Amino acid sequence: MNEHGFVKSVHKKLPTDLYKWKIHDSYTNGVPDAMYAGNKSILFVEYKYVPKLPSKASTPVKVNLSGLQTQWLNNFYDLGHNVAVIVGTENRQAVVLQHKTWSSPLPKETFEKNCVPFQEITTFILEVCTSPKKCIMKAV
Repeated sequence: MNEHGFVKSVHKKLPTDLYKWKIHDSYTNGVPDAMYAGNKSILFVEYKYVPKLPSKASTPVKVNLSGLQTQWLNNFYDLGHNVAVIVGTENRQAVVLQHKTWSSPLPKETFEKNCVPFQEITTFILEVCTSPKKCIMKAV
């Protein structure tokens, strides 16, 4: 699997009544990969895919956000918008990074401890967009 396949697998599981936009902007760098809108709120998501995790538990997982991506995410977070970085892995697991945690290194051990199945990523997106006051998933 790669990042495109990861995003596609998440989108496939989302209901059709949730607005989803796979953003492709050739003119503005740093814009996240997707926007989701439900009856309560909007969520911007930058997707990353890590094909192989480091071998040592203390080694940070390289998310590889560009400086412009980090700046965009931080700016929109500071403006009060829902933003997240969702990092998929080789074993059909993922981690949701929120509240600027994408700016700090994440050791493999912490990453693995916070991994959830892909299906829970769909649940996270739905909870943010349709019930923003309750989130059933723990964010890193």
